[in-house]
Amino acid sequence: PKLHPPPARGHSSLSRSTSRSMSAAATRDLEAGGAAQEKAVADCKQEAAQLAFKSGDTELSRKIHDPAEFAKLLGSVPAHEERKSLDGGIVKPLVFGGLDGIITTFAVLAGAIGANLTPVQVLIMGFANVFADAFSMGFGEYTSGKAEMEYTLNERRREEWELENYPEGEMKEMVEVYKEKGISEEDACRVIPIMAKYKDFFVDHMMVEELGLLPPDMGESPAKQGLVMFTAFVMFGSIPLLGFMILMAVWGKADAAEFKSFAFGISCALTAMTLLVLGGVKAVYTKQPKLKSSLMMLANGAVAGFAAWSIGEGLNYVFN
Repeated sequence: PKLHPPPARGHSSLSRSTSRSMSAAATRDLEAGGAAQEKAVADCKQEAAQLAFKSGDTELSRKIHDPAEFAKLLGSVPAHEERKSLDGGIVKPLVFGGLDGIITTFAVLAGAIGANLTPVQVLIMGFANVFADAFSMGFGEYTSGKAEMEYTLNERRREEWELENYPEGEMKEMVEVYKEKGISEEDACRVIPIMAKYKDFFVDHMMVEELGLLPPDMGESPAKQGLVMFTAFVMFGSIPLLGFMILMAVWGKADAAEFKSFAFGISCALTAMTLLVLGGVKAVYTKQPKLKSSLMMLANGAVAGFAAWSIGEGLNYVFN
């Protein structure tokens, strides 16, 4: 659910604005009960907290943290459009794989143009780079994700074993951790035994505080992330090459003098538009301003392309 900014004074209309902006799916979740309801409430609370922080609204923040007050802020009127949440496990490799693919291929294309290669040679180099890099990136995403998950699970099993066999030692370690963070020993000794009663929670807490590891998300699949990375790299990495492919199909004269400059111009335009879109999607995922993110991605592609073109042009001049 997306919350509209509250009025400058008071919050009497916040519930109405909230209900207007809540998706139909979120409303159904609230009415369904159980896990779906809990998730919908948590999502709404998070959006409201972000709104309060961005607007500096301390009164709204107070109401969000008061269960009774927050319950009054929840609306129940479905909006006219649904909004589906994005799967972070897919979005990350999709966006970053796409950005790597299109920028890398465009740089190879620009370097080949600078070196005055023929259009056929440009396409051969481009597609060879796309699939080779896509496999490398996809396999790297899979192996790194799998290794990280296995390491985290192993550390969690170790912490569970240590807590089960020597709980006093684990609680002493956590007391020392809390003392390093500025909490008095008396308060730490009072809090830690209470948390240790809840084994799963305490093990996860120890992993974060002692080892700096987040609890493993068993819903994420390294194989799926690797496949998404490979697919995104191939899909977006092929975009800079479309200019040459389209003109070859339409023009049919790849050896014409003006063919390369015209095809390269189309590739530049397609790449620029795609980078702007991907930058905007990346901004949604990373919570950054969309315009800034889009322009940064465009600048990244432009610098990479110009550098590759300059090197290709310079080496072609030196050797020929």
